[in-house]
Amino acid sequence: MWYKLKNNSFLRNVSVLMSGTAIAQILTVASAPILTRLFTPEQFGVLGLYISIISILTVLMTLRYEMAIVLPKNDKEAANLLWLSLIITVFLTVILILVNAILGKKVALILGSPELESWLWLVPFNAFCIGVYNSFNYWCTRNKQFWRLSRSRVVQSLGVVSTQTSGGVIGAGTGGLIGGQFLGQFLASVTLWWQVWKEDRKLITASYNNQEIKKAVKVHKGFPLYNCSQSLINAFSQNAAPFLLAAFFGPSIVGFYSMALRVIKMPMNLVSESFKQVYYQRASEIYNSGCSLNKHLIKATTYLFLIGIIPAILIFLFSPILFSIFLGESWYEAGQYSSWLIIWLFAGLINRPSVATIQILGMQKKLLVYEILLFIVRVITLFLCSLTFSALTGVAVYSLIGALFNILLVFGTIFLVSKKEKVNEHNKT
Repeated sequence: MWYKLKNNSFLRNVSVLMSGTAIAQILTVASAPILTRLFTPEQFGVLGLYISIISILTVLMTLRYEMAIVLPKNDKEAANLLWLSLIITVFLTVILILVNAILGKKVALILGSPELESWLWLVPFNAFCIGVYNSFNYWCTRNKQFWRLSRSRVVQSLGVVSTQTSGGVIGAGTGGLIGGQFLGQFLASVTLWWQVWKEDRKLITASYNNQEIKKAVKVHKGFPLYNCSQSLINAFSQNAAPFLLAAFFGPSIVGFYSMALRVIKMPMNLVSESFKQVYYQRASEIYNSGCSLNKHLIKATTYLFLIGIIPAILIFLFSPILFSIFLGESWYEAGQYSSWLIIWLFAGLINRPSVATIQILGMQKKLLVYEILLFIVRVITLFLCSLTFSALTGVAVYSLIGALFNILLVFGTIFLVSKKEKVNEHNKT
């Protein structure tokens, strides 16, 4: 058994990525009890709003062309997709700087957080760093250079934790939290860029071709048309809660919600992001070779279910008590939120292979329809709950809806892939 696991390239690559993620998460977990005693829920609320804005904008930074880097059989075509992603990132960063100068104050007022305005100038630069990171991320994934990604994640966590802790000690307030968030991403992007540039510079620079870049825009137009639209709606859907909670209940409630999400996402992200990254590369290879993808999809989904089910149950049952013990009694409410959020996050964990498979098979239209329905149902429900019930009730319903849709996505994808492969087999015969 051990020999098989050791020689399983898929699991070995996942473990490489997980090792870096594990170190990063341990650093984040270790700092949480310190940070919750250095910063107030209101300050974490402003950070939560800042991160939500970043999460939405960064979906646009490459128009999702970076995801196409993994797909071509030819390395030169992949390199030109990398150039395309970087060019788009630079162009959109300039646009964001101009938009922020015009609308920054209005955005802060709409969200009920005037303090946020002081830090919105960082948003375009933070988004630029993530656009660069994502571009090189998929280049490394294509080339199975998972150690590069692992190192960059450790650097990112060190940058965030050290800066935020130092900021709390010197009384920097919200600036310490947001500054740490930005610096961590900046360091991760520079680290990954340097590793790629040092080892792959000749291939990347020699491959640059304006005509090939223009061709790539057309060949992979499904990514900006459908995947980018789907990802943008998904980002709005996932970040609707902080915006609505801020509008109805104020920054402190957003702080509880953000801390709950931050803490319980860590064990899930330890597995999900690493697993998805390796699965996407491996599934692309399987699809390009003409082999059956459905068995690999079901197996990957089952692995994630078995890995996540026990931690999910423990978090659901005990998180309010654990939050009080480790983060302080004032964070008990955040623990209550986490009990409900884990249901949605667990369902999101097991749908990672399904989302990657949809992108590989070019079924982005279906995913776009799914995301639109999820967004509409979630936002309307959370809005109505916020008008009538407590913030906790709204978060609970919001999470349950997200979980239900994720489960439907998993079974729907397995069904569609199975049907597609049966049709292909029938056509061959």
